Amino acid sequence: MPSETFNNLSEQKKKKIISALKDTFKNKTIFDANIKEVVEKSGIARGSFYQYFDDLEDAYFMILDMETTDIHRLFNKLLINNNYDVFETLNEYGLKVSTLIFEPENYSLYKNRYLYWNPNLETSWNSYRKKKDSSQEMLHLNNETMEFTKAVIHNLIKRAFLNNWSREEFIEHFDLYVNWLKRGVDYNEFG
Repeated sequence: MPSETFNNLSEQKKKKIISALKDTFKNKTIFDANIKEVVEKSGIARGSFYQYFDDLEDAYFMILDMETTDIHRLFNKLLINNNYDVFETLNEYGLKVSTLIFEPENYSLYKNRYLYWNPNLETSWNSYRKKKDSSQEMLHLNNETMEFTKAVIHNLIKRAFLNNWSREEFIEHFDLYVNWLKRGVDYNEFG
């Protein structure tokens, strides 16, 4: 999380640093980005960067938190709003997720998030979110059905980026997957 020093900067300086970080992480993965590029784009000293953030990962998480929507929280919110009707929630969720990930301004952030995420980043991200949201309680749906559903949706989002699907193609596949979750897969289609 950004330090209190960062939070106390002038709005103009914060915007310049945030802009440099957004530009960096839209064009590069966390693994390809470097602090040198960020400090050059933002016009700050390398030492200042470390006064504002623990490391590049910390800055990356701040940008993800600011610019993207946590799709798990979105699902939980929709599930509650739909009185725990999972299929009604999935129908609404597919449209909302497709709007989020295909928004031109943040497409690359989501793409880098879903194509290059790994278990270490997941652990660090969960710690970051836990620190940031320590006062907020999140609905936890950790049963095997939810884990399966999450795995299916994450895979679908990843495939959308790997295959360069349009928003419409994503929705088409999402609807197909939801139908399979509702009614089962027709294995005769493999023949």
